Amino acid sequence: MLFLLFSIGALFAQQKRAVDFIGGARSMMSNNRILVTDSFPDTLTTKRNTGGYALIDLGVNIKPNKNTEILGMFRIRNQYGGFWGSGVSFDVRQLWLKGVIANVVRYQVGDLNLKQTPFTLYNHHADKLDSLPAIFNFQNQIISYEKFYLNNTWRQQGVNLDFGLKFSKYLKEADFDGYLTRLLATDFAKVPDRLMGGFTVNILQSKNFGFGYNNFSVFDVKGTIIDSNRYRNLVNTFSFIYKTQIKNKPLEIKAEAGRSLSETTENITASSMQDYFIHAYTEFKLPKQHLNLSLGYLNVGPDFRSIGAQSKNVNYNATPEFYNRYGNAQSSRPLSVMDIIRNDNLYTTSVNSNLMVTSPIYNNILPYGIATFNRVGAYLKAKFDNQKGITCNATHNNLSEIRGQGTFALKKFTQTKVNAALEINKIISTKRSFKIQAGLDLQSTMRKSQVEVEHVKLNTLIMTVGLEYELFSNIDILLGTINVNNKGNDFSDSRNAYSVVDYLTNVNYDLHQQITAFGIRCRFSDRIYLCGNYQYSNYNDKLNLNPQYKLNQFAITYNMTF
Repeated sequence: MLFLLFSIGALFAQQKRAVDFIGGARSMMSNNRILVTDSFPDTLTTKRNTGGYALIDLGVNIKPNKNTEILGMFRIRNQYGGFWGSGVSFDVRQLWLKGVIANVVRYQVGDLNLKQTPFTLYNHHADKLDSLPAIFNFQNQIISYEKFYLNNTWRQQGVNLDFGLKFSKYLKEADFDGYLTRLLATDFAKVPDRLMGGFTVNILQSKNFGFGYNNFSVFDVKGTIIDSNRYRNLVNTFSFIYKTQIKNKPLEIKAEAGRSLSETTENITASSMQDYFIHAYTEFKLPKQHLNLSLGYLNVGPDFRSIGAQSKNVNYNATPEFYNRYGNAQSSRPLSVMDIIRNDNLYTTSVNSNLMVTSPIYNNILPYGIATFNRVGAYLKAKFDNQKGITCNATHNNLSEIRGQGTFALKKFTQTKVNAALEINKIISTKRSFKIQAGLDLQSTMRKSQVEVEHVKLNTLIMTVGLEYELFSNIDILLGTINVNNKGNDFSDSRNAYSVVDYLTNVNYDLHQQITAFGIRCRFSDRIYLCGNYQYSNYNDKLNLNPQYKLNQFAITYNMTF
């Protein structure tokens, strides 16, 4: 493959075609230490762990003509401690071809970054902590690079087509976008070929009004295995947008509504699920006040299923990268905030046909994003940005269940999020960058019933504070802390392969997590930096369901993209 790519590049270079090299490199070394507080002194857990890796991604971007572009990228990775090739791996990281047919239809074959609407195909990043301080954010950006998280897209492999039409009257323009990818490959025994496809038609009637139709489907290919049972998930939605002005102040009204079908054919034990959703909101802009206000209504049925929008990017059943067993009982170590921020092995790259496990510790209000089923209510958003160094985003959700889970009583959900940033250098007009960030996420889940055992009361408080200061030219001091507190109880559901609840378990929480970090970053350019940081975290389960532990880490990271 490498020889072929370079041969093609040389051929096109001789023909005076464009050949570019793109990619990146990264090196990370870390030293980790765990301290366990158990009922007896912990003598079984290895206290220290040292590791790291170096990798390079090298891609060849070839443009044989103005209508065709080819990209092939491979990765070489070496795990520190692997000598003479024993710790080296070679992988193809990206491979795609795209172009234009007859100057009308654009196409791409191979690796794709796909998204539609928030209720069809969309990566919500539902558990991502908002307003991450810079010292944690650069670690999270590495995860986004590794998993191809680009603007809420999902990474898929298949074919994508899109084209547009312009009209002289009645309509202004129409855009069509369609795709077909492969989710699962058959093993010719029990696993069938499973494909995912969809298309979107957006019509702009005028500069003030537009509407669209969205189709999303996942289906098993008949005949790829002997078993005649086939899974199918179908979602159809309609959307519209209307723009106007009130006293020269822009106002937008957007809405999307649709239905879903989820079923396994020829299986009498698997019930077919059909349901609806309605989402509408209005956005009002006050330019002079540097303020945007949004008011929305959300109604997503209990049986609404859209795996393209309800797949999570965090797999809470995954094993931590290190210290996966700890304490005298060598029990499974529960994931901490540090794991969520830095461990890319916890994150998924594709949609999942089954409902994934959620974590009330981080998000119990909309665990599947705005596409979370069994929710009805309203929300309010406000965004302030004076372009002079002060920004603030605030959100308040007031929701409830539509149908009770194991009871006729309904849960009530409230959430208030506020994220603010002050760029001191812009406020006082200094050259050196100086930024302070702060975030607050307050969640509450409540249910009152005539039967006391059905009561639910769970409160979650997530706070973040960060500082970024340019001490010398291109040399930054980074500080940050995150606190996560959970207290109360809620019922955790266990679902079968058809996403039907088998049973509910009452789980109690009294959990405190904290991670604090500081470091120094040297920026050689906008795309190259070297950072050394030390972070220490504390996982304290006050109910003693899991032994308390402290996890400390010193790491040096060199990152480059080109």
